[in-house]
Amino acid sequence: MKAARGDIKPEDLERYREWGEKHLFQPNVARSTTYAPDSFRLFVKETDGCHVVDITGKTYLDAFASLMYVNVGYGRQEIVDAAYEQLRTLSSSVGTSPSIPQIKLAKKLAEITPGDLSVVFFGNNGCDAVETGIKLARHYHKLSGYANRYKVICRRREYHGASFGTMAMGRPLKSGNPLMCEDYGAYGPFMPGVIHVAPPRCYRCEYDLRYPDCDLKCAREVERVILREGPETVAAFLSSPVSSQSLVDVPPPEYWPMIRSICDKYGLLLQMDCVVCGFGRTGKMFGCENFGVVPDIMSLAKGIVSGYLPLSATIVRTEIAAPFKKTAFKHIYSFGGHPASCMAALANIDIIERENLVENSAVVGRYLLERLQELSHHPTVGDVRGIGLFCAVEYVRDKQRKTPFDEALTVRLKQKLMQAGLITRTRDSSTQFLPPLIFTKQDADEAVEILDRAITEIENELA
Repeated sequence: MKAARGDIKPEDLERYREWGEKHLFQPNVARSTTYAPDSFRLFVKETDGCHVVDITGKTYLDAFASLMYVNVGYGRQEIVDAAYEQLRTLSSSVGTSPSIPQIKLAKKLAEITPGDLSVVFFGNNGCDAVETGIKLARHYHKLSGYANRYKVICRRREYHGASFGTMAMGRPLKSGNPLMCEDYGAYGPFMPGVIHVAPPRCYRCEYDLRYPDCDLKCAREVERVILREGPETVAAFLSSPVSSQSLVDVPPPEYWPMIRSICDKYGLLLQMDCVVCGFGRTGKMFGCENFGVVPDIMSLAKGIVSGYLPLSATIVRTEIAAPFKKTAFKHIYSFGGHPASCMAALANIDIIERENLVENSAVVGRYLLERLQELSHHPTVGDVRGIGLFCAVEYVRDKQRKTPFDEALTVRLKQKLMQAGLITRTRDSSTQFLPPLIFTKQDADEAVEILDRAITEIENELA
């Protein structure tokens, strides 16, 4: 068989598998699972933007954008060239002095983000961006004369990163419902001062209520928690406009305006984690724009540079930045805002704007959602939901009781999709689609047809 790339040959697969098994951790997966001979894959090449090739020469349609971040697709030479030219000119920041690429990117972000979000702090990844936001919120309150405001209200069953701080903020519950229940027990204790409230999960409401008769209890509960804790002790409310980890639960349209109003009433800062929801993913440039709300602090990563280099940003409103005019924000990441990453991000944002990828996300996203909703005839498809190119199918053994698939069944479905050449996130009794924003209707058709066949096979096995 012809080599997939250069000196990498299919017969090298076993050698790399053995090396990896001995020497490499993979995130969130047991090493025995990653390097099992029947499931180990080694991707070595990208092709036309939405497709990747493994070492055996097999091509896959990537409907998960690597890890939800290759927004402009694979193979964008202009991004590579922008980083390369910057590395040739100035390969690093000099001390703590700003670089021209940092300043240009900060200005660009201030121009394209909603409202008066205007001042940026750069990091390396989404976890950095979220923790930076919380640190800014606490420091802002102290500078404003509220030294006791340190607590953070977050939503259950979400994910904001894997540091001790962000694990605390996004810690899902371990319960009888296996959907999005990470077991973080081995790593505690976590950052104190974090309070969790129910997410707006209409399909699996924690209160067993139905929208709109529920009167949005999940939002009103936030006010109750603030009063219970004492408003003078709470610094911020943190969540994602739409959470990928909570299986793409799109909140009712009134939810975020209510949260914004509650935060304003009690002096909390509203921080939105737009790490996944940024740069066109939801059919708007930023996820909060779907709900007409401007946060005080917004965390950005992933699509900011489409994964070509590490980069994140935390952007705050003018009012929040004002107290730091003469006071240092004691915070740093050695490689945060690297000049090459910033130039790559500027090239990436230019592609998003020039090729109207936000609009494509909205248009093709609606089409993908409609196609996925056609799968509702399956007895195992419990719910289909989404916004932009951000969709999920949730599986059940019983539609009436909403009994989710067990892990073994979900893994079998994932294996079938991979064998058919479709990359998704299939776990927690669901399949999520977050493809590159260059996804076409033809790509959507291919993905849905593969999923349809795989679900049918699973149902035949369950019969």
